Amino acid sequence: MFEIGAKIRFKYTGMLAEIIENHQDGSYTVWLEEEQEDGIAFEDDIVLDRNFKAIEQSEQQKTVKKKKKIKGPSTEDLFYSKAELDHKKRAALQPKNKKSLIVTSNKQDAIDEDTFVPTPIFQQVPSNKGCYLAFHQTSNSSYTIYLVNDTLTSFSFEFKLFLNQQLEHGFNKVIPANTFFAIGELLQAQFNDAPYINFVCPKFEFKKVIKLKYLKFLRTKQAIPLMGLETYGFLLFDKLNPYLKKNHSIKDYTSNHKREQSHLMAPVNRLYRSFDLMDVASFEQELDLHAEKLVNDTSEFTPRELYDLQLQVLEDFMNTAIEFGLKEVFIIHGLGKGKLKQGVDDFLRFHGDVKTYKNEFHEKYGFGATRVLLKK
Repeated sequence: MFEIGAKIRFKYTGMLAEIIENHQDGSYTVWLEEEQEDGIAFEDDIVLDRNFKAIEQSEQQKTVKKKKKIKGPSTEDLFYSKAELDHKKRAALQPKNKKSLIVTSNKQDAIDEDTFVPTPIFQQVPSNKGCYLAFHQTSNSSYTIYLVNDTLTSFSFEFKLFLNQQLEHGFNKVIPANTFFAIGELLQAQFNDAPYINFVCPKFEFKKVIKLKYLKFLRTKQAIPLMGLETYGFLLFDKLNPYLKKNHSIKDYTSNHKREQSHLMAPVNRLYRSFDLMDVASFEQELDLHAEKLVNDTSEFTPRELYDLQLQVLEDFMNTAIEFGLKEVFIIHGLGKGKLKQGVDDFLRFHGDVKTYKNEFHEKYGFGATRVLLKK
């Protein structure tokens, strides 16, 4: 038995938590330190923090093939009974042209999947409430993800959905002011795969990670501007960065960007003061991402810092190339071990304004370059 206030860890994940309630049945309500939310823990699955030595393998995990990724406890495992989970698994195996029944956790009558009627979308006049991610439920088992830009400004963004720490889907594009459109899909069953979203908006210097926990997700229902409905959603931001002022020339853009970027990068590059993304790109069709081209002394950075910096330079360069109407650019990444090349490939593969790209011979850099054709 564990006392209230005790610090514990989950044996099979190493996650740190604090006991906040004892249900006297072998289960506890705990506060998850990393997630900053409450959850359920069972006595057999936890150990006092001071006694924790290493993550253990459960009997079930030991039977999984070595190459198969091991999943930690899921929201469904914690909050649904074994009978309900077994029913869901059987329903998932039914042919898609047959009607399947979904049993809800509160023991309500079974719901016929085919009778689900999505809430209609009625486009509303702008109210300038901010930028949202909305999850419009289209069936009992799926949601369409919308980006809703209820602001007066257009901006580029990068959206990535991860399942079990692996990239499942990505989408890069520019969204106009007071507009919304679909950017992805989430299945009900994927709440079991530790889903999270990474959303980046370089124009506002904005980045947000959203971990999709099912019970917490159910509490996000709200009115979504522009779409004219109430559904699950997350407010990304509601105020514009004053940095976002329209520039009328490349000279103005470079000057403003240099001033802002020198402040933004200061915590990262420490002693190096002269770095500027637009000086690197030079507004030409070639961008050299070799680390020694970006900083004076690479020893001041960890490999991870350099890699993140290279991808940030790439994103800013691509946004500028699109803004100024370039039809073709070359990204110089070298051969090496291929990590940077793979990062460039992942970025371009999901970019909404990239028509096509190909790793091909360049007269200066051989096969260490990727040619990118942009949409008109």
